[in-house]
Order: sequence, then structure tokens, then C-alpha cells
Amino acid sequence: MDIETRNFGVVSYSEEDVIHFEEGIPGFEGLKSFILLSSEEFTPFKWLQSLDDTDIAFVIIDPKAIIKDYKIELDVETVKALDIKDLNHILVFAIVVIPDEIEKMTANLKAPIIINAENNKGMQILLDNDEYMIKHPILKELKNADT
Repeated sequence: MDIETRNFGVVSYSEEDVIHFEEGIPGFEGLKSFILLSSEEFTPFKWLQSLDDTDIAFVIIDPKAIIKDYKIELDVETVKALDIKDLNHILVFAIVVIPDEIEKMTANLKAPIIINAENNKGMQILLDNDEYMIKHPILKELKNADT
């Protein structure tokens, strides 16, 4: 299948690529179907492209690219909602905000996106701790990771 996106032009995907967010993403509850897009040119960033509104794509990043020992604990409700059988099949991403002043780029480490790669179910969760921030500055960490 093909979709026309605002940011990437025509993108081809298959039904197996579609990630289903039963509750949507907070603030975007009406958007339920997404695909992951990536490009070597933009590593370590990826995009969570909406299929319901092709003008919307979230910039995302693996939190471990920012904090190497980033860890989360999934509660029973999340495990049930995503039908998680094997934690090795879980993908974790943080949504990135890139303002006009790029040096103020932040990632939401407090509310990661969790995807069960076995069944392509996803959701955004809110971590119940004060260890991570909603607006974690990331440019410095990314520059340090490259050196």
C-alpha cells in the first residue's frame, strides 16, 4: 500500500508494518494507526508516521541513545493491553520536540512509546517515577555519543 505524506512524499508499506494504538496517543486520541519510518541520513531519529492523518509524524528516538542505562518498568495493565509475552520484543521510543532553536531540542523520557513488535500493538505510558523528565534536553548527549 502507498500513502502520500507531508514530510516524506509517497511511502510504501504493508499491513504487517502497521502499529495499532488502541487508545491513540495522548492529545491525538483519534490517530490509531502508524508506521515506523527511518533513514540512515537521520540516525538516531525515526518517525512514527500516522496513517489516519498523513500530515502528522512524530520524531522519535531510542532513549538509550540519550541515557545509556535508561530503564522502565511495565505495569500489569500495560503488559495486558499490549499482550506482551516476551520483553525482548518490546521497542521503546521517546517523542522528540525540535523547536526553531535546535539547541533546545528535548525528548519526553517520562512518557515513552512502547511497541510490542510481536503483534504491533503500541501505547504511550507515563512512568511513575521522578527519574526522567518530560522535556529532557538531548543535543548535548547526542553530540557526546558521537565522540
